Amino acid sequence: MLFDTSFFIDLEHELAKGVPGPVAGFLAAHRGHAKRVTTVTLGEFAVGVTNSRALRRFFRGYAPMPLGREDAVYAGQLQARLAFEMGENDLWIAGIALRHGLTLVTRDRIFSRVPGLRIKPY
Repeated sequence: MLFDTSFFIDLEHELAKGVPGPVAGFLAAHRGHAKRVTTVTLGEFAVGVTNSRALRRFFRGYAPMPLGREDAVYAGQLQARLAFEMGENDLWIAGIALRHGLTLVTRDRIFSRVPGLRIKPY
């Protein structure tokens, strides 16, 4: 499974409130499953973070998926096939999920418009 930025934003909110919510429930239900995160999501989430050690700790347990040359080509070709303009970061995330055959864990509805992309809401 590949986790979108929205998941981590919601996780952060649940942790700050100290009250388990949908994210905590999802994680409990999917213990033992491989969990991945794109470097795009890491970059989006890092905006405004001053403690990089805490950031690395927050993402512990999620295998990072760096962007490579083939991912860039795939994302560009994906945008050319879409009937709508997708935000650049979301396009990268969708392209990575599709190219690697991963299900995307997200609550962001824009991804449901990408043909062939498997979505798992939480």
